Amino acid sequence: MITVFDDFIKDEQLLKDIAEDKTFFQDPGVYYYWKGWWNEENKSTSVKKRIIEYVWKHNYPLTRIFETDGFEYWTGIQEADPEGRFRNYLEMHYDDDVAYRQATGDRMSPIIGCVYYPAGPEFTGGALEVYTEGEDKTPDTILCRPNRLIIFDAGHVPHKVNQVLTGTRKAMAFNLWDREPWSYGQGNFASEK
Repeated sequence: MITVFDDFIKDEQLLKDIAEDKTFFQDPGVYYYWKGWWNEENKSTSVKKRIIEYVWKHNYPLTRIFETDGFEYWTGIQEADPEGRFRNYLEMHYDDDVAYRQATGDRMSPIIGCVYYPAGPEFTGGALEVYTEGEDKTPDTILCRPNRLIIFDAGHVPHKVNQVLTGTRKAMAFNLWDREPWSYGQGNFASEK
């Protein structure tokens, strides 16, 4: 299953807050875990948490209901500049609890994954490829567009980001977990202020 929603966020204040948040992409590749808005001590204070709440509480885009423990979230950057700080692609992978896999040899995966593209600088390339029929079949290719939300089974379907040809690609990813990831209990997630 892959579902793509264009112009997803309609809340003008939230869109403005995303655009003006100078910290939004300050820590790409740093993983956070949020126990959700339904926990009194876990109110959605950051812009990233507000995006997750906007998607999964206020504008639930799917018909299937998921039991939810919380949300893993992070930002990612790929850039075309070979001298830059970031790679220009993201290799094929499944989203999972990497530390758990390394410690046990087993996989623990989220139940659903999302990619959100906020408005940002222009770039070419960097399409998301999702291999719903298997790694040896032609993938579904989803182009990056501002305010586009993509939902798919990131924990059980291989996917990758194609090479960015010009500019810098920026995205936010977030996964819905039905049980607490092992790494969370081990203290392997960062804490967002």
